[in-house]
Amino acid sequence: MLAEESINQVLEMIEKAGNALLDVYKKQDLDIEMKADATPVTEADKLSNEMLRKDLKSLFPDIPVVSEESNVPEYNVRKKWDMFWLVDPLDGTKEFIYKNGRFCVNVALIEDGQPIFGVINNVRDNEIIWASKNDKCYIKKDGVISELSQNTSTGSKLKMVVSRFNMTEAEFEYIDYLQTKGYSVELIPLGASAKQCEIAKGLADIYPKFGRCYEWDSAAGQLIVETAGGLVVNPENYSNVEYNKESMVNPPFIMFSKKLKEQIEEGNEVFIHYHKTGN
Repeated sequence: MLAEESINQVLEMIEKAGNALLDVYKKQDLDIEMKADATPVTEADKLSNEMLRKDLKSLFPDIPVVSEESNVPEYNVRKKWDMFWLVDPLDGTKEFIYKNGRFCVNVALIEDGQPIFGVINNVRDNEIIWASKNDKCYIKKDGVISELSQNTSTGSKLKMVVSRFNMTEAEFEYIDYLQTKGYSVELIPLGASAKQCEIAKGLADIYPKFGRCYEWDSAAGQLIVETAGGLVVNPENYSNVEYNKESMVNPPFIMFSKKLKEQIEEGNEVFIHYHKTGN
């Protein structure tokens, strides 16, 4: 587990990276390239990646770093690791490019296949949220640090955060399924890990992710949501989401707020249903 001093150093590091992203964000024109998987990468991704990798290696020289914007080591190397840092230096590149405002920096510490520390810099909302395993969630909002508070209000609609750009047919089918069960679903389109922050804060109820997603997209958010009392589950087999797999592509998963987790624990299994496309 990270000591308080180390956590503070990571918070300073991720805040510095977020400020650097904002400087690039304000530019009129961005240098944009396409990666091999047909997703965009900008000068901001590269800058944040360089800063975070350098700082993590300086602060924790014995802990390897895996980042979306660097070559991922082969599995025969990674599988020997007990612990490593998992980094998304700019989560929400499309949001960044289109200047929609919702982009984040994600950093997680993985031990034995699970995140034990996670932090999200929700840059444009000027908030940093973090958690350590078996501890509490904290938020730094406008420079003030406090425990993450939960929204306890109830409403008639099921608030679902969804991707602004990448919703899949399976996700639409899941929405249709919930509506056939009598739920009125309110869609809240957000970018990047801002969706996971809303689940942790209880401002949204559910976040299904059935499309392409990688380990660095979810690790920090998973720990934050779970520490805040929520649930993250693979609905295909009701298992936990694992990290440092041979393929770093995530399985389908659903994140639930504390309120919905409590309903599931009381026996309401409706929400865990996963309707596969074509079935």
